[in-house]
Amino acid sequence: MNIKWYLYVNALSSLGSRMNLIACSALIFTFEHSAYWMTAFFVARQLGGMLFSPLAGMLADRMDRRRTMIASDMGAGLAILAIAFYPTPYVLIAAAFLNGMLYTLFHISFQASLPQIFGSEQLVQINGLKVRLESLVGIMGFMLGGWLTDHYGYTIVITLDAASFLFSAWILTGLRWEEKGDNALATSKAASSFRVTLRYLRETPVLLTISLLAFLVSLSTSAYNYGLPFLADQLHGSDATLHGLMWTAMSIGGLIGSYVAARLRVKLVNGMLIAYAVFSVGIVGAFAANHAVSVLMLLVFAGLFSGAAQVYESTLLQQAQNELRGKVMGVQGLLSRSGYFAGFLMAPFLAGAFTLFGMLVFAQLMLVAGVIGFGLYLVFLSKK
Repeated sequence: MNIKWYLYVNALSSLGSRMNLIACSALIFTFEHSAYWMTAFFVARQLGGMLFSPLAGMLADRMDRRRTMIASDMGAGLAILAIAFYPTPYVLIAAAFLNGMLYTLFHISFQASLPQIFGSEQLVQINGLKVRLESLVGIMGFMLGGWLTDHYGYTIVITLDAASFLFSAWILTGLRWEEKGDNALATSKAASSFRVTLRYLRETPVLLTISLLAFLVSLSTSAYNYGLPFLADQLHGSDATLHGLMWTAMSIGGLIGSYVAARLRVKLVNGMLIAYAVFSVGIVGAFAANHAVSVLMLLVFAGLFSGAAQVYESTLLQQAQNELRGKVMGVQGLLSRSGYFAGFLMAPFLAGAFTLFGMLVFAQLMLVAGVIGFGLYLVFLSKK
């Protein structure tokens, strides 16, 4: 198989995951104290990823990245399958925690491998293609997940998600690529030191900015992740299809944004910062709207800039040194998951104190303040 085709196989796993999010949300609404379990579900996923991110980065640099991806896919598939057989709150939360760990390991290994697979000169185009594929499966996955859940129940959707991960693992067993730069370098004392990674980040302001900004981006993302099912419920009363359409709208925007971003000749870091700032404005507008059509249109607008930001951010991270790339992504992953963890813990309390819209505005203001602050920091350094 042409290695580029694996991007499409990976997109299939993303299709299952997006369907699964809708199905698990519908399952959670059948539990008593559903708001509590919704919070626990999101927190468990982020806690697993947060605790495992530093180790995942080290494993991605020390071990064969393809094998770590295979192990991650197999473990995730089996954990998701357990939910289909035992649809109880505790099994769901345990599977979410485990999948948070495994997704982090897979994501870091996959992202760190792309420069070796395709070469640094193609990274913007490859990341653009990857985000476009994820957006396409988002368009289909969230909508299909909502429709299947409404008509056939959550069990079939969760089973399909598990099958997609196991299929991805099977495909990976037949693929090979050259690990340029020799990952054996990562086993040296210098390269394996976490302190070396932190020193490298301090000496590379753009990577330091991306890593620190990841906390605020995730805080912002957790706000609308938590809020969208409740917004759908307010607009149309426990409608999984509308919830799915909301994610579909963001995916349509992401598809357009990633296509445009891969073709614009802009400084990557500037494009990333501007895209995140405009994205926040779009999300606030969506939660301020009172009609489903207006909400969906504004989510398309927000998704456009989210897709562009993802292309720029991934490309910048992949420019880190190969022997430290996994660890750099591990640090970024730790801060990102910490942002999700804090966000999902704060969201229900802020929503209760300031309404759903107030919770969302608070998170987006923090992101915009961070974008402005880090932008000024980089400008100051460039003038020194």
